[in-house]
Amino acid sequence: MMEPPKKAIGFLRWFCREDYLDEIEGDLTELFLKEHPRSARAARFNFSWRVLKYFRPGFIRSFNPSTHSTGMYNNYFKIAWRNLIHNKSFSSLNIIGLSIGMTCCLILFQYVAFESGFDNFHERKENLYRVLSAYAQGDEPMTLGAAYTPQAMAPSLKAAVPEIVNISRVHDENAIVFNPNTPEKVFEEDKALYVDEAFMKMFTFPLVSGTKQLSPGTVLISEATAKKYFGNAPAEGQALEVTGNIDKTYTVAGVFKDVPANSHLQFTMLLPVEDLVKGPDYSTEPEGGWSWNNFTTYVELHPQANREAVRQKMTDVMLNYRAEALKQRGGRSVLNLQPLYDIHLNSEIEAAGTIVSGSYKTLYFFLIIGLITLVIALVNYINLATARALNRSREVGVRKAVGAKRQQLMIQFLYESAFTNISAMLIALILTFALLPVVNDIAETQLNVNQWLEPTFVLSLVGTLAAGTLLAGLYPAFVLSSFRPAAVLKGKSSPVSGHFFLRKGLVIVQFTACVVLIAGTVIVFDQLRYARSLDLGLDLKQVVAVRAPRILSPTANRGIVTTTFVNEIRKLAGVEGAAVSSKLPGQGFNWNGAAIRKTSDDPSKAIRGVATYIDSAFAKLYGLELVAGKEFNKVTIQEDTVDQTWKIMVNEATVKTLGYATPLDIVNEELMIGDYRARVIGVYKNFKWSSAHEAQQNIVFGRTTGGSNISVKVNMANFQELIGTIESKFNAMFPGNLFQYSFVDDGFALQYKNDERFAKLFSIFAGMAIFIACLGLFGLVAFTAQQRTKEIGMRKVLGASVSGIVTLLSKDFLILVLIGFVAAVPITLYVMNQWLENFADRISIGVGVFALAGVIALLVAICTVSWQSFKAAVANPVKSLRNE
Repeated sequence: MMEPPKKAIGFLRWFCREDYLDEIEGDLTELFLKEHPRSARAARFNFSWRVLKYFRPGFIRSFNPSTHSTGMYNNYFKIAWRNLIHNKSFSSLNIIGLSIGMTCCLILFQYVAFESGFDNFHERKENLYRVLSAYAQGDEPMTLGAAYTPQAMAPSLKAAVPEIVNISRVHDENAIVFNPNTPEKVFEEDKALYVDEAFMKMFTFPLVSGTKQLSPGTVLISEATAKKYFGNAPAEGQALEVTGNIDKTYTVAGVFKDVPANSHLQFTMLLPVEDLVKGPDYSTEPEGGWSWNNFTTYVELHPQANREAVRQKMTDVMLNYRAEALKQRGGRSVLNLQPLYDIHLNSEIEAAGTIVSGSYKTLYFFLIIGLITLVIALVNYINLATARALNRSREVGVRKAVGAKRQQLMIQFLYESAFTNISAMLIALILTFALLPVVNDIAETQLNVNQWLEPTFVLSLVGTLAAGTLLAGLYPAFVLSSFRPAAVLKGKSSPVSGHFFLRKGLVIVQFTACVVLIAGTVIVFDQLRYARSLDLGLDLKQVVAVRAPRILSPTANRGIVTTTFVNEIRKLAGVEGAAVSSKLPGQGFNWNGAAIRKTSDDPSKAIRGVATYIDSAFAKLYGLELVAGKEFNKVTIQEDTVDQTWKIMVNEATVKTLGYATPLDIVNEELMIGDYRARVIGVYKNFKWSSAHEAQQNIVFGRTTGGSNISVKVNMANFQELIGTIESKFNAMFPGNLFQYSFVDDGFALQYKNDERFAKLFSIFAGMAIFIACLGLFGLVAFTAQQRTKEIGMRKVLGASVSGIVTLLSKDFLILVLIGFVAAVPITLYVMNQWLENFADRISIGVGVFALAGVIALLVAICTVSWQSFKAAVANPVKSLRNE
C-alpha cells in the first residue's frame, strides 16, 4: 500500500507544532509517493528518517501544561461558583437531589459493608468452617444440610481426619446464674454456650484477664458479664452458680472482651462442653452419642488441606457409625463444610443457638435500591445540565472563538460537576451522621462513624464521588464542548436539540424505577398483611406464656411440681385455662426432620415430620379442632398399661402424606417415628404452627406433664393484678427462679421481625428515590416553562386559558410517566416474585397492585408538573413579552 508508515506519522503528529504540522506532513508525504514506485522499503525508511530529523527544538511543540495551571483551576472554581450562585434554583435542585441520593447510598453501603464483614476479625478465618449435616429421605434431593450435628461427631472426626487442626462443639444454654455472695441477685443468661477447649484457639476473642483454658468446672465470661456479677472486683477465681442443662458451681478462669456486633456467634459466657456431655441428659444418649443432632460443630483445617477431600473423609467417618441406622430409616446423609464468611448471610441454612443471621437476598435488594437512588439523582443532573445547555451555548462559542480548546472546556464542565458533587457529598455526610441512629433503630444494627475509616467505606465514598462526577458531568461536558462557535454566535441552533430524546429517555428511566419501587413497597406490605392475617387454626389471643421453673430441689419431680402449679393457676379468677408444652407456636419443635412411616412400610418410604410435646389441656386452650380419634385426656391408665407404645396426635397433613384416605383410617394405627414405635390416638385439623415462610408441616404431638412452657389464657380486665398473683404463687413455690412471661401472639409475630424491618427500610429508601425523581421533573418543567416564556405570553394574549397552557406544558411529561409505568410492570413482576419465593403462603401479584402504583406515580407527577406549569400559566404575559 502507498501509505507512509503509521508509527512515523503518529510520532510526527505527537511532537510537531500545529503551525508547521500540515506543511511538513504534506511535503514528506509527497516525497514518499515519488520514491515508493522505485522501492517501497527505501521510501518508508526515508520517510521515518526525515521525521526524526524534524525532531528538534524549532519544530517540537510546547508540552508545558500552562493551560491547566493553578491559575486556570482557580478560574474553573470561580466559574463553577458563579454558575451555582447565578442559577440558584437549578443548582439547589441538583445538590439536594444528589445529596439525598448519596445519603441513601452511603447508609446502604455502610449497612452492606457491616453485614458482609461479619467474622472478618478472626485471624484464622480462611481455615474455619461449620459442619453441615445433610439428610435426604427416599427420593428427596440432597441439600447442603443444616448446622445440627451429634455430640460424638467432633471427637471421632478429630481422631480420624489428620487435616483437622482444631475442632469444637457448640451447644447453646439458657441458664439461671447468680453469685453465691449475692444470692438475691439472680440473672438469666440466654447467651451462654457450651464449647470445647479448642474453641478459643480457633476463634479470635481476646482475653482481658485470666486464661483461655476451659476445663471442667471453669467458666469464661465477658467484660460486661463480669461487671454485672462482681462489679469492679477481679472476676478470676470467683464462683458462679449455674442452673441450666447442668446444675453446678463454676469458677471463673478468664474474662474476654465483649463479643463484637459483627460476629455471627453472640455469647456472654463459655462453659466446658465436657460437663454437658457427661451430665444426665447426654451421658445416656443411645447409639454412643450419634442419635441426637443437638450440637453445632466448627472445624479448623490445615491451610494446605483440600476441602473436598476432607469433606469426603468426614462423611466416611460419619457413615462408619451411622450407615446401618440410615439404612433402617431409608435415608441418605453426607457432611458438608460451610466457610465462616458464608454463615451470617446464608439464611437458607437452618441453625440453632445465639446465631445472628442475615440474608444475601436482603443485602442485594438494598444494594440495588441504593444504586437506583443514586442513578435517579445523577439522571436529574444530566437532564438539567443538558437542558440548560441552550443558555450556555454563547458562553461556549465565545470561549472557543478566543482560543479555548474542547479539552479545556470539557475539564471546566467536569470541574463544575465535581464542585456540585463534592457539595452534595458534604451534605450527604452530615445527613448520614444524623440518620444513623434512626437506621440502627429500624434495622437493629450497630452502624457508627468509626466504620467510615474502614477501607471498604472509604472506597465506596470515593467511588460514589467519582462515579457521580463522571456519570453526571461527562455527558453534559461532551455536549456543551461540542458547540460550533461560528454557528452559535450567528444564532443558529445548537446540537443540544438533538439530545432531547435522550432527556425523555432518562425521565422514562427515572419513573420506571419509581413505579418499581412504589409497586414493590405495596407488594411487601401486602404480603406482610396477608401473612399476619392468615387463619392459623390456633387461638393465640389473650394467651400468656410463663417460663416453667428451672431450679428444683434434687428430690422434686418436674412433672408433678409443674402440674401442681398449673392446677393452682386454674383456680384464679380471670384464668380461663392453663396448659403445659415443651414448645410454643412460632418457636419451632423439639424434633425437626423426624422420619415418619407406617410400621409395614419400607424405611425408604418414610416422610419428613416434626414433633413436640403437649399436655392434655393444650388442645382446648389453643382451640385445636379434633377431626378423628380422641384427646390425650381420654387415654385411660389401663390403656397405657396394656399398650405401652408412644401415644401421639397428628395433623391432617401427616395423614394425607402417609397415604391414608381419611383421618379416621389412621386412628389406632402404629407408626415408626425415627426409631420409636408410636400409636396414633387422634387427628387434629391442620393448623399453622410456624410463619408463612414455612409450608404446612407433618406435625406429631407427644404427651408431657413437665414441659418448659406454661400457657395461661387470661381475662384482660384485671391483667396486671392477675399476673402479679401468678408471680407471687410462682415465687412461693419455686424460690430462686426468675418469673418470666410474654404474650404468645407477640412471640409468634417475632417470626416476621426481619420482614417488617425490610419493609420499613424498603419504603423509606423508595420514598427518597421518588422524591429525587420529583425534584428532577420539577426542574425540567420549570426550565421548559422558562424557555417557552414568549410562547406562553403570546398564547395568553391570543386568548389561551390557564388550563389549556397547563395541559400544554404537562402532557409531554405525563406521557413519559405513563411509558415508565408500562416498562416497570415486567421488571416489578420478576423482582418481586423473587422476593415472594421466601414465603410458602404468599399473595399473587394482581392488576390492583400496578393500578395503585400507577395512580400514585401519576398523581405525584401531576402535582409536580402542574404546580410549575400553573405558575407559568398565570404569569403576566406583558412582562414576559417585554422581557423577550
